[in-house]
Amino acid sequence: MNWLSKLIFGDDAPAKPATAQELQAQHVRDSLAFAKQQQKNRLSGNQTPVTPQAAPLDPKARHLRDTLAFAKQQQQTLRHKQQEQERWQRHYGSLHIDELKKLSGVEFEQYLAELFTNHGYQVELTPTTGDYGADLILHKDQLRTAVQAKCYSGSVGVAAVQEALSGMAYYGCHSAWVVTTGNYTSNAVELARQSKVRLLGSDELGKLILLVQNSTAN
Repeated sequence: MNWLSKLIFGDDAPAKPATAQELQAQHVRDSLAFAKQQQKNRLSGNQTPVTPQAAPLDPKARHLRDTLAFAKQQQQTLRHKQQEQERWQRHYGSLHIDELKKLSGVEFEQYLAELFTNHGYQVELTPTTGDYGADLILHKDQLRTAVQAKCYSGSVGVAAVQEALSGMAYYGCHSAWVVTTGNYTSNAVELARQSKVRLLGSDELGKLILLVQNSTAN
């Protein structure tokens, strides 16, 4: 539209107000020019300082810059608090896991039944012997989950994942979980990933315990 302005107003056509992006671009150009001038001064031995002409920052652009800086600071603070909370949960939850490791297999299954009940599941305990690979059956939102429970201090292997899959098939469940007070071998993790079995170790179990305790305390 510049040709139309010149046609109507001639060379005295009113200048279009600069946008925030144009002002920022001008600021960058001035900064580059200042840097080049400083370099020339150093090469020529001229030590006279040159003050760059800073382009005024548009109020909207300044507000946007300050808002982004504030949001970044808030995000860093929130991330730090979250990391501290997770560290505390792991430490506090591990104290409960150490106590659970002292339970027998049957006592651990009964404990899990109460724990998952508090998390809103309907829980069915399978027979102590001949359970076909599932110690508990969880019901929630019309979905059934077969749970294989392992009260171990060490690492749970692929056999537990296979048992969970067997229990899922036998009881007609939609998913299968393995829950342990210990951890899992790399082979168990790989088999669970391939077969979509959920593995809950000591960290996840500790978090479930804390959630129940926090909800009861409130």
